[in-house]
Amino acid sequence: MSDSENLTTLRLLGGELCLDFANGLKADLGDHRSGYLANYADLVRWARHAGALSEEGAGRLLLEAEGRPREAAASFERAVSLRETVYRVFSAIARGVNPDPSDLDLLSRAHVGTLERHHIRETEDGDFGWVRVEGTDDLEEPLWAVVLSATSLLTSGPLDRVKACPLEEGGCGWLFRDASKNKSRRWCAIGDCGTRVNMRRLYARKRADQTDGGREERSRPED
Repeated sequence: MSDSENLTTLRLLGGELCLDFANGLKADLGDHRSGYLANYADLVRWARHAGALSEEGAGRLLLEAEGRPREAAASFERAVSLRETVYRVFSAIARGVNPDPSDLDLLSRAHVGTLERHHIRETEDGDFGWVRVEGTDDLEEPLWAVVLSATSLLTSGPLDRVKACPLEEGGCGWLFRDASKNKSRRWCAIGDCGTRVNMRRLYARKRADQTDGGREERSRPED
Protein backbone atom coordinates (compact mmCIF):
# COMPACT_ATOMS: atom_id res chain seq x y z
CA MET A 1 0.00 0.00 0.00
CA SER A 2 1.87 2.99 -1.28
CA ASP A 3 -0.73 5.70 -1.89
CA SER A 4 -1.00 8.74 0.34
CA GLU A 5 -4.32 7.77 1.87
CA ASN A 6 -3.06 4.41 3.11
CA LEU A 7 0.16 5.93 4.42
CA THR A 8 -1.71 8.51 6.47
CA THR A 9 -3.95 5.87 8.05
CA LEU A 10 -1.23 3.28 8.62
CA ARG A 11 -1.24 2.01 12.19
CA LEU A 12 1.99 2.61 14.07
CA LEU A 13 2.33 -0.32 16.46
CA GLY A 14 6.05 -0.41 17.25
CA GLY A 15 6.11 1.96 20.20
CA GLU A 16 9.38 3.45 18.90
CA LEU A 17 9.86 5.44 15.71
CA CYS A 18 12.70 3.23 14.49
CA LEU A 19 10.59 0.07 14.95
CA ASP A 20 7.66 1.63 13.11
CA PHE A 21 10.06 2.48 10.29
CA ALA A 22 11.39 -1.08 10.12
CA ASN A 23 7.93 -2.63 10.11
CA GLY A 24 6.33 -3.33 6.78
CA LEU A 25 9.31 -5.19 5.40
CA LYS A 26 8.85 -8.84 4.59
CA ALA A 27 10.29 -10.81 7.48
CA ASP A 28 12.81 -12.52 5.19
CA LEU A 29 13.81 -9.20 3.57
CA GLY A 30 12.74 -10.72 0.28
CA ASP A 31 11.47 -9.29 -2.97
CA HIS A 32 9.43 -6.29 -1.86
CA ARG A 33 12.23 -4.40 -0.16
CA SER A 34 10.40 -1.13 0.21
CA GLY A 35 7.25 -2.60 1.77
CA TYR A 36 4.54 0.06 1.77
CA LEU A 37 6.98 2.78 0.61
CA ALA A 38 7.33 3.00 -3.17
CA ASN A 39 9.28 6.23 -3.66
CA TYR A 40 10.73 9.29 -1.97
CA ALA A 41 7.38 11.06 -1.75
CA ASP A 42 6.00 8.08 0.19
CA LEU A 43 8.97 8.29 2.55
CA VAL A 44 8.21 11.94 3.28
CA ARG A 45 4.49 11.26 3.79
CA TRP A 46 5.26 8.38 6.15
CA ALA A 47 7.67 10.57 8.15
CA ARG A 48 4.97 13.23 8.45
CA HIS A 49 2.41 10.61 9.54
CA ALA A 50 4.82 9.18 12.13
CA GLY A 51 5.67 12.59 13.57
CA ALA A 52 9.24 12.68 12.28
CA LEU A 53 8.54 15.73 10.10
CA SER A 54 6.36 18.80 10.48
CA GLU A 55 3.77 19.56 7.85
CA GLU A 56 5.86 22.51 6.74
CA GLY A 57 9.00 20.39 6.56
CA ALA A 58 7.27 17.66 4.59
CA GLY A 59 5.93 20.16 2.06
CA ARG A 60 9.37 21.72 1.69
CA LEU A 61 11.02 18.36 1.05
CA LEU A 62 8.40 17.30 -1.51
CA LEU A 63 9.04 20.50 -3.47
CA GLU A 64 12.79 20.04 -3.13
CA ALA A 65 12.55 16.47 -4.41
CA GLU A 66 10.62 17.55 -7.49
CA GLY A 67 13.57 19.65 -8.55
CA ARG A 68 16.16 17.01 -7.63
CA PRO A 69 14.63 13.70 -8.80
CA ARG A 70 17.90 11.74 -9.06
CA GLU A 71 19.05 12.80 -5.61
CA ALA A 72 15.61 12.02 -4.21
CA ALA A 73 15.72 8.53 -5.73
CA ALA A 74 19.18 7.96 -4.23
CA SER A 75 17.95 9.15 -0.83
CA PHE A 76 15.06 6.74 -1.05
CA GLU A 77 17.41 3.83 -1.76
CA ARG A 78 19.48 4.79 1.27
CA ALA A 79 16.28 4.90 3.32
CA VAL A 80 15.39 1.36 2.24
CA SER A 81 18.90 0.19 3.12
CA LEU A 82 18.67 1.85 6.53
CA ARG A 83 15.29 0.24 7.06
CA GLU A 84 16.71 -3.20 6.39
CA THR A 85 19.59 -2.50 8.76
CA VAL A 86 17.27 -1.36 11.56
CA TYR A 87 15.09 -4.43 11.04
CA ARG A 88 18.05 -6.81 11.16
CA VAL A 89 19.50 -5.20 14.29
CA PHE A 90 16.30 -5.19 16.34
CA SER A 91 14.94 -8.50 15.08
CA ALA A 92 18.22 -10.05 16.24
CA ILE A 93 17.76 -8.41 19.65
CA ALA A 94 14.17 -9.66 19.79
CA ARG A 95 15.49 -13.20 19.20
CA GLY A 96 18.10 -12.80 21.94
CA VAL A 97 21.13 -12.85 19.63
CA ASN A 98 23.82 -10.26 18.96
CA PRO A 99 23.33 -8.02 15.92
CA ASP A 100 25.84 -8.29 13.10
CA PRO A 101 28.76 -5.90 13.76
CA SER A 102 28.56 -4.66 10.16
CA ASP A 103 24.97 -3.54 10.78
CA LEU A 104 26.07 -1.73 13.93
CA ASP A 105 28.77 0.01 11.89
CA LEU A 106 26.13 1.15 9.37
CA LEU A 107 24.02 2.58 12.18
CA SER A 108 27.07 4.27 13.69
CA ARG A 109 27.89 6.02 10.42
CA ALA A 110 24.27 7.08 9.96
CA HIS A 111 24.29 8.46 13.51
CA VAL A 112 27.43 10.52 12.92
CA GLY A 113 25.99 11.91 9.68
CA THR A 114 22.77 12.82 11.45
CA LEU A 115 24.52 14.61 14.34
CA GLU A 116 26.45 16.76 11.86
CA ARG A 117 23.12 18.32 10.91
CA HIS A 118 21.90 18.88 14.47
CA HIS A 119 22.81 20.80 17.59
CA ILE A 120 21.47 20.59 21.14
CA ARG A 121 18.94 23.28 21.95
CA GLU A 122 16.23 23.91 24.51
CA THR A 123 12.85 22.74 23.25
CA GLU A 124 9.45 24.39 23.63
CA ASP A 125 8.61 22.30 26.71
CA GLY A 126 11.79 23.38 28.52
CA ASP A 127 13.79 20.18 27.93
CA PHE A 128 16.86 19.84 25.76
CA GLY A 129 17.13 17.83 22.57
CA TRP A 130 18.66 17.54 19.13
CA VAL A 131 17.38 20.28 16.82
CA ARG A 132 18.00 20.52 13.09
CA VAL A 133 20.51 23.16 12.08
CA GLU A 134 18.61 25.93 10.33
CA GLY A 135 19.17 26.23 6.60
CA THR A 136 20.03 22.58 6.00
CA ASP A 137 17.94 21.54 2.99
CA ASP A 138 18.84 17.88 3.03
CA LEU A 139 16.76 15.16 1.38
CA GLU A 140 17.96 12.77 4.09
CA GLU A 141 15.93 14.67 6.69
CA PRO A 142 13.08 12.09 6.93
CA LEU A 143 15.66 9.62 8.27
CA TRP A 144 17.26 11.75 10.96
CA ALA A 145 14.67 11.15 13.65
CA VAL A 146 14.66 7.45 12.77
CA VAL A 147 18.43 7.20 13.20
CA LEU A 148 18.34 9.04 16.54
CA SER A 149 15.50 6.76 17.70
CA ALA A 150 17.42 3.63 16.69
CA THR A 151 20.70 4.60 18.35
CA SER A 152 18.92 5.82 21.49
CA LEU A 153 16.99 2.58 21.85
CA LEU A 154 20.08 0.53 21.11
CA THR A 155 22.33 2.31 23.61
CA SER A 156 19.79 3.17 26.34
CA GLY A 157 17.17 0.47 25.99
CA PRO A 158 15.07 -1.07 27.31
CA LEU A 159 16.24 -3.80 24.94
CA ASP A 160 14.56 -6.56 26.95
CA ARG A 161 11.23 -5.11 25.83
CA VAL A 162 11.99 -5.27 22.11
CA LYS A 163 9.98 -8.13 20.64
CA ALA A 164 8.80 -9.47 17.31
CA CYS A 165 5.28 -10.65 16.53
CA PRO A 166 5.91 -14.45 16.36
CA LEU A 167 6.01 -15.67 12.76
CA GLU A 168 6.21 -19.29 13.84
CA GLU A 169 2.80 -18.95 15.50
CA GLY A 170 1.14 -17.15 12.62
CA GLY A 171 2.14 -13.58 13.47
CA CYS A 172 3.51 -10.98 11.06
CA GLY A 173 7.09 -10.55 12.29
CA TRP A 174 6.66 -6.83 13.02
CA LEU A 175 8.77 -5.36 15.81
CA PHE A 176 7.42 -3.61 18.88
CA ARG A 177 8.38 -2.36 22.33
CA ASP A 178 6.46 -4.27 24.96
CA ALA A 179 5.12 -1.66 27.37
CA SER A 180 3.04 -4.09 29.42
CA LYS A 181 3.71 -4.16 33.18
CA ASN A 182 4.84 -7.80 33.25
CA LYS A 183 6.38 -7.93 29.74
CA SER A 184 3.66 -10.32 28.59
CA ARG A 185 2.72 -8.78 25.25
CA ARG A 186 3.23 -11.30 22.45
CA TRP A 187 1.58 -9.78 19.38
CA CYS A 188 2.07 -6.54 17.45
CA ALA A 189 -1.62 -5.91 18.26
CA ILE A 190 -4.02 -8.31 19.92
CA GLY A 191 -6.80 -6.98 17.69
CA ASP A 192 -4.82 -7.85 14.56
CA CYS A 193 -2.42 -10.79 14.60
CA GLY A 194 -3.49 -11.99 18.05
CA THR A 195 -7.15 -12.19 17.05
CA ARG A 196 -6.43 -13.83 13.69
CA VAL A 197 -4.20 -16.48 15.25
CA ASN A 198 -6.69 -17.20 18.03
CA MET A 199 -9.52 -17.50 15.49
CA ARG A 200 -7.48 -19.93 13.40
CA ARG A 201 -6.73 -22.01 16.48
CA LEU A 202 -10.38 -22.02 17.49
CA TYR A 203 -11.41 -23.07 13.99
CA ALA A 204 -8.78 -25.84 13.97
CA ARG A 205 -10.03 -27.15 17.34
CA LYS A 206 -13.63 -27.18 16.12
CA ARG A 207 -12.63 -29.06 12.99
CA ALA A 208 -10.66 -31.53 15.09
CA ASP A 209 -13.60 -32.02 17.45
CA GLN A 210 -15.96 -32.56 14.52
CA THR A 211 -13.56 -35.04 12.95
CA ASP A 212 -13.13 -36.94 16.21
CA GLY A 213 -16.88 -36.94 16.77
CA GLY A 214 -17.46 -38.34 13.32
CA ARG A 215 -14.95 -41.09 13.92
CA GLU A 216 -16.62 -42.01 17.19
CA GLU A 217 -19.98 -42.10 15.43
CA ARG A 218 -18.66 -44.39 12.69
CA SER A 219 -16.91 -46.69 15.16
CA ARG A 220 -19.98 -47.12 17.38
CA PRO A 221 -21.21 -50.79 17.11
CA GLU A 222 -24.64 -51.39 15.60
CA ASP A 223 -27.46 -52.66 17.86
